[in-house]
Amino acid sequence: MKLPTQILSIFKRMKLSTQILLTFLIAVKFILGSVLLYQVGLGSIFMETYAIAAEIQEDSKEAAQEDAQSGQGDKLDPKLLNTKKAALAAEEKRLAQKKAELVAIQKELNNKIEKLRQLRNEIRSEIAGKKAVEAKKLKHLIKIYSAMKPQSAAVLIEKLDKNLAVELLAKMKGDAVGKILSYVDTGKAAALSEGLVKRE
Repeated sequence: MKLPTQILSIFKRMKLSTQILLTFLIAVKFILGSVLLYQVGLGSIFMETYAIAAEIQEDSKEAAQEDAQSGQGDKLDPKLLNTKKAALAAEEKRLAQKKAELVAIQKELNNKIEKLRQLRNEIRSEIAGKKAVEAKKLKHLIKIYSAMKPQSAAVLIEKLDKNLAVELLAKMKGDAVGKILSYVDTGKAAALSEGLVKRE
């Protein structure tokens, strides 16, 4: 009678750790999605920067055209020209600084995304390792149940969770399953048989 209790506790612990791991994976997926959305937002900032620079250039061209048209015979005011040049230089400097900041942010985001990818790959390999361990444990249980007398195995199968029982029986040989199910309660045997059919 100790064997099913131990088996159930092992599988409950494995089920809990799997749920925790899945929750963590969902959180990582959410973070990756947020980072990508943030990165898309940065693209629009770059577009705004280029639009501002284009607008400034267009304004300076228009101002030059207006100056040329209004004062064809007049001389250009050097002070006004110097003021405009200084304003343009200051704006270009500000835009270059903003662009450098955005490039640094983008680089940092790329590094974080790379770290998240590495973490995702580590999680995937850990999940694969856990699945391999679970498969090994299940294989061991199958050997135990196959080696038992059908009556004893039937008593234990009746006490197992339906999904676990179906998983075990599905991996056992057909004749062994038939012998065990012949000793299982009729209602439980019908439910297990239905589960085996659906699984296939």
